[in-house]
Amino acid sequence: MSHALELPEFFHKVMLFQDLDGQTLSTLRPLLITKKIKAGEIIFRELDESDALYIVEQGQVLVSKHVSGDVDIVLTRFYPGDFFGEMGLFDSAPRSATAHAEIDTILWRLDRNVFHHILSDHPEAGARICYRLVTVFIKRLRATNDQAREAIRWGLEATGYSPYGEPALFGRKST
Repeated sequence: MSHALELPEFFHKVMLFQDLDGQTLSTLRPLLITKKIKAGEIIFRELDESDALYIVEQGQVLVSKHVSGDVDIVLTRFYPGDFFGEMGLFDSAPRSATAHAEIDTILWRLDRNVFHHILSDHPEAGARICYRLVTVFIKRLRATNDQAREAIRWGLEATGYSPYGEPALFGRKST
């Protein structure tokens, strides 16, 4: 069976397209660009131009952020059915992180101009996609808030701050 024949089934498993029927998916399919990415290859770098969303069909993508010097922090990983880079659909600010394939990966790219075409020419499908984008934005924002809270707590403890006016003991009792 050819790759093209397997594609509609894959699309049905992508949360972004979960509310779309087969006819709508068939309309969207030719608007997306497939990309094969080798293990270790960069998909985009932090501060690159941001103009597309990517959907993982196969493989695994690691997203990281530069901290300083040679230090990067892993933010997350994306697996088949996940999508990333969605901020590029809405604004032209530079990429906020670097994405690279950890293993050989197949991606589907949705360009910003194509997304705007979907919104204007297929408003019902566009609204359904936007709804799914918003639900993922909310989930990711909540996770980011939790990470920020934890990082602040660790930073405060490392400096000896205690909300009770006593030196922080890092969870240890002093004798």
